[in-house]
Amino acid sequence: MFYLLLCILSSTVVLITFKLLNRFSVNNFSAIIINYLAASVAGFFLAKGELSGFYQLGILPILLMVAMGVLFITMFHFLGKSTQTAGVAITSVAAKMSVIIPILVSVLIDPNDKLNAVRLAGILLALIAVLLLVIPRKTEKFKPVKTYLPLIIFLGIGMVDASVKVAQQYFVTNELNPLFNAIVFAMAGITGLLLLPFNTHAAKDFHKFKTWLLGTLLGLANFGSMFFMVAALNHVGSKGTPLEGSVLFGINNLGVVLAGTLVGLLLFGERPSKTNLSGIALSVLAIVILMQS
Repeated sequence: MFYLLLCILSSTVVLITFKLLNRFSVNNFSAIIINYLAASVAGFFLAKGELSGFYQLGILPILLMVAMGVLFITMFHFLGKSTQTAGVAITSVAAKMSVIIPILVSVLIDPNDKLNAVRLAGILLALIAVLLLVIPRKTEKFKPVKTYLPLIIFLGIGMVDASVKVAQQYFVTNELNPLFNAIVFAMAGITGLLLLPFNTHAAKDFHKFKTWLLGTLLGLANFGSMFFMVAALNHVGSKGTPLEGSVLFGINNLGVVLAGTLVGLLLFGERPSKTNLSGIALSVLAIVILMQS
């Protein structure tokens, strides 16, 4: 449970930092690149330069890590955009409602994870909650960006979490966890650097101290989010068995939903509509059901 709490706190800091990027006029893409470089350095630091585990991996795990790196930087870009346009609360819930995707993947690949009627009910409620979350206020002019961005987050973050579960299930041990994170984040950072020449605004933002400061904070929080999630998935409880992936993902998402909503309200003055509030309430109910299933 300690690892899970650290994962929730890390994920919440990621959302807050994205909001700060907008407040301090920091280019998203430049901060995201720095974020992955910082996260990769943190992983290699914890790995203490031990690369033997990497050399023992086959081609498929390596290809998965490369694909994860590309997917990570793509979704982090959309996560930043959605946080700044749709808001912290709606973005955090849309991202965390994507829990149904890794839950389904966990059930498919983990023999200890079983799908039942209660869990299916929670998944259906989660889908309804996402639809409620992307409906704009009646008093607001309709902006398609506020609809499609949370939906992209829902699908993309679900794929990200599912890939973490796949990696953890098949080859990421506690010993390999730091190196696994370092390689995935390095792939994401390299992808960003290759794309940097095509984004002149981001390239110009690299000389600013605030870009490096917030980018590094984002990277450390991002590293913590994935590192502690893998550690929680690998942790064996007092009964000698690990917690089911579907249950763990559910608890983690509930914590981030509640934290993201409170942060949006208390720190940034975000006021969700009644429909959005219904979506948030329904999402909490859905996650509670998933936890109990």
